[in-house]
Amino acid sequence: MGFLSFFKKKKSLINDNSFGKEAEFVVESRKKNIGLKSSLMEYAALKKGLEVARASRLLIFVKTKKGMKLPFSQMNGIHSSFVGRDMCNRKQITRKLLKDQGLNVVDSKVFSKKQYQEALKFAYQIGFPVVLKPTTLSRGRGVTTNIKDENEFYNAWRDAISAYRKSRKIKDVLVEKHFNGFDYRVFVIEDRVISVTLRKQANVIGDGTSTVLELIQQKNKERKLNPYLKAYPIPEDKSKLDLLVRQNLKLDYVPKKNEDVILRSASNISAGGDSIDVTDKMHKDFKKLAIRAINSVPGISYAGVDFIAQDITKKPNNTNYIVSEIEFSPAPLAQFPYKGESRDLAGAILDYYLKVYNKN
Repeated sequence: MGFLSFFKKKKSLINDNSFGKEAEFVVESRKKNIGLKSSLMEYAALKKGLEVARASRLLIFVKTKKGMKLPFSQMNGIHSSFVGRDMCNRKQITRKLLKDQGLNVVDSKVFSKKQYQEALKFAYQIGFPVVLKPTTLSRGRGVTTNIKDENEFYNAWRDAISAYRKSRKIKDVLVEKHFNGFDYRVFVIEDRVISVTLRKQANVIGDGTSTVLELIQQKNKERKLNPYLKAYPIPEDKSKLDLLVRQNLKLDYVPKKNEDVILRSASNISAGGDSIDVTDKMHKDFKKLAIRAINSVPGISYAGVDFIAQDITKKPNNTNYIVSEIEFSPAPLAQFPYKGESRDLAGAILDYYLKVYNKN
């Protein structure tokens, strides 16, 4: 058994495949300070009756029926390499790889924190509106979209640099051309699309009587019931709701019935956005593009592909989409969506490894 004998083995008594049981398992794991992705991988293994050894809050070993011990750090296994992660984290490198494979990407360039004037000049060169984002951060931190003039550019630059806080990472900023469309996260394993999630910006829908603040509070109560979304409420501080500010609206504004008020420019779920399952709506050729995108990055067998597209139900062409980035270790958005069908990402990842290593 080796050093794994030091870890407590768990046998599955889980036979219920319902969303509720999975959510219950995640909540109980969180009380033990176990990470969400790691608990989902553990749950997926236990459902199959496999033996699991937990080495840390993020690392587990799953024993296959042939006796091999498969390690998983969060949702990443031995086919998710450091090289692949490094390339995905460096957005400009990823875009070069994507462009070489004939995929649409926007004009962009990386600047250091001391190159503000050069960055502003580039923004004028490619034309407003533009997008600013830190090059090596995740969860939408420091990202500002649809920047329309020099004043907004300055504020966005300041936000991007400050998002690094005390991080030792090089404080570079990516400036890119803004592309109009909706934000989608496609999770791909080798040659299969597992899920497609529409990431809608933080928003509230008017009922004709409630203020924006009251609607935010109501929606945050809904999000607390979701094992993933509960960690990411919509901010109630107006200064963090940049699109509300741009629209010259206040928290006491009362939207009309069914009025959709978009609150933040970043569409990330961690910024209070909605995760909506649209897997069955995506055009088959878009799915082929997502698979090609994953295969363009050496060192990964599965990851999340981020599209901005005008209509994913229609055939993609040279003008109606871009691939914005590839997320090496994506959040399990599709596992606990705000709306739509739940997709078992952890189970699909485990099935992939079991298929590969049960051949041996």
